[in-house]
Amino acid sequence: MKLKEAIEFADWVKPNGFTEEQKTRWVTDCEGMVQAQVMLLAPEETVTYGWPEDGETELLVNPPHDKLYLSYLYAMVDFANGEYGKYQNSMQMFNADFSEFMRWFAAAYRPADTWIEEDGYGLLP
Repeated sequence: MKLKEAIEFADWVKPNGFTEEQKTRWVTDCEGMVQAQVMLLAPEETVTYGWPEDGETELLVNPPHDKLYLSYLYAMVDFANGEYGKYQNSMQMFNADFSEFMRWFAAAYRPADTWIEEDGYGLLP
């Protein structure tokens, strides 16, 4: 999923008045969690995004787990709108999506024992 696609889909499902820049920041926050908590990257290694220059950039998490970006965007829209009941529901959905991805990634790549190449992941020899 591209950054632009995540933002457009979230806007379609949950219309809102927030700018693409704000939503890009939320996606960047989500990517930061993925990179730090799942891929175990150091802060200086993490990728950040800007709008509009990174709109066509592919996000790190691929289908079927890329739904975590959408659930995070839904949650941030709800929180910023002060809709805290909806926010709690959206965050439960995000936490489930994030946990599902984390379990899959840990089983598939063993991040504590891996190195990351520019084009993907590989196990240490």
